Amino acid sequence: MDGPLREEKRARPEARKAPIFSSTGPSGHRQRMRWRVLQRGASSLADYEILEMLLFPGVPRRDTKPLAKALLNHFGSLAAVLGASEDALRAAGVGPANCKLLGLVPPIADRMGTPDAVCRTDIGSWDNLLAYCDTHYAGLPAGSLRVLFLDSRNQLLEDEAVPAEGLTAESARGQMVSPALEKAQQDNPVRQAVAKILQRALALHASALITVRLAEPSVTPDRQMAADSPFVQALLKNAPLLTVELHDHLVLQNGAWRSFRLVGQDW
Repeated sequence: MDGPLREEKRARPEARKAPIFSSTGPSGHRQRMRWRVLQRGASSLADYEILEMLLFPGVPRRDTKPLAKALLNHFGSLAAVLGASEDALRAAGVGPANCKLLGLVPPIADRMGTPDAVCRTDIGSWDNLLAYCDTHYAGLPAGSLRVLFLDSRNQLLEDEAVPAEGLTAESARGQMVSPALEKAQQDNPVRQAVAKILQRALALHASALITVRLAEPSVTPDRQMAADSPFVQALLKNAPLLTVELHDHLVLQNGAWRSFRLVGQDW
């Protein structure tokens, strides 16, 4: 038959063209979604698209977009979907496998938001304290005054320089001044140093302190101990008011040390 119908049939094979996408089914869509995440990151996805991808493992062959959008409409937000109970998810049409998978997301998020346990230096014995000082103070300038902030288990929170002008080893160099004048000169820097130390202790939630003076070579440890006495006494008086304990004040010089507590300096 040589009518128009025959001519139309002949033309059909020649009119066929390749599809726009290599696959228009779920498989091709999932490949494009994965490509977007790899190229642009998950932040490029809308909430329904994130949920859509989370549903992939439990729905291997069907399109998950309708279910993802239905869940967002039902629960109101992505966070609400992920926080929903297994029973609520099942009632909304989620299969058992995806219920288990979606239930894993909140505890994973909580775990990621929990800071790792901090490994702190133990300063709970003389050996540990002296070893720490030998290791960390070897390169510090002579005359420095340090304060160690400790937690309730005598673990180191912070090791900081005492931020006080005038509260240095210079007063121990044998300048001849009257006791009254020396006390007047020392009072203001001592008060400032003690206030700053205790403010810092509160900020760090410290339970105890140890102060360490690195004596200059020209000053004997005993003389430096006597020069630091007003500062130590002020800490001993004020720290307990904030439930902070001053464990000790050390003077170090070339490997030798003196302990304010052990020498009985009005402790």
